[in-house]
Amino acid sequence: MHRITKFLDDYLTKSGRADIGPVEANALLAKAGILRDSKDRPGKPLRDLLRKGKLPHAYQPDGKGSNWVIPHSNKGQSFFSNYTSVKQQKKSINVMPTKIVEPTSDISQLKKQLEKARQKYKPETVKYLLVAEAPPDSLERFFYYDNVREHDYLFLGIAEALYPKLKEQYLLNRRNNEIKNSILQKFQQEGFYLLDLSELPLSLINTNLRSQLPNLIERIKSVANDNTQIILIKANVYDIAFQPLKKQFEKVIDQRITFPGQGGQRKFQDEFKQALKKVHYFE
Repeated sequence: MHRITKFLDDYLTKSGRADIGPVEANALLAKAGILRDSKDRPGKPLRDLLRKGKLPHAYQPDGKGSNWVIPHSNKGQSFFSNYTSVKQQKKSINVMPTKIVEPTSDISQLKKQLEKARQKYKPETVKYLLVAEAPPDSLERFFYYDNVREHDYLFLGIAEALYPKLKEQYLLNRRNNEIKNSILQKFQQEGFYLLDLSELPLSLINTNLRSQLPNLIERIKSVANDNTQIILIKANVYDIAFQPLKKQFEKVIDQRITFPGQGGQRKFQDEFKQALKKVHYFE
């Protein structure tokens, strides 16, 4: 473990980065001959070590089940636990700076802020409506924000499936704002639009996701027409929403899609592209 920690610390220091995810880290470790990677599930060997607490300074910012973040070990063990409450996250902001949504936030203003970002890229006619789970608790990672510096897994997964060359340029240019803007504009021009099952980050809802369905249905009605194809992203979103939405809307695609987080990127590509074939996107 000392070799792994030292290697990753040295890499973060040399690259000037604050942290790294297990998929990228495992690939680097494998290349250096320190830790083999998994061909089928990239990053799994390192994630297994993280789950066992072998790198105690690593953490899951959005709680258990969310993506792992590995900072430099000299920052000390993160104050974020896998079950951290929003209140606890607020206390630890001085240690791990991030835009955490606080319970005292003006909820109405927050909804307006997110909706404004969505509306900027809303197509005149929504041909393909994607429904994901919820905006991230760390709001700087919101899908429709131009300036996202890291952990934008959903955006990268969708861009890879739709516009692989643009996505490659985006990463090669260190997540250049103008390139992301051009990707979102192309997304808009082709009739794609993204909503979330929950309008708010999960840390700000006091009930379960199923309770958000009535509001989701009303929001879909406000943007979709009879020809809009609806694709559900993330397994729990499919499990919760597919049958209720099928009763309301004719063209809900029967495809369970893995979220493109760490370890799920390949499955997402296969499953999302299957859904795109069903809506005849590639024709």
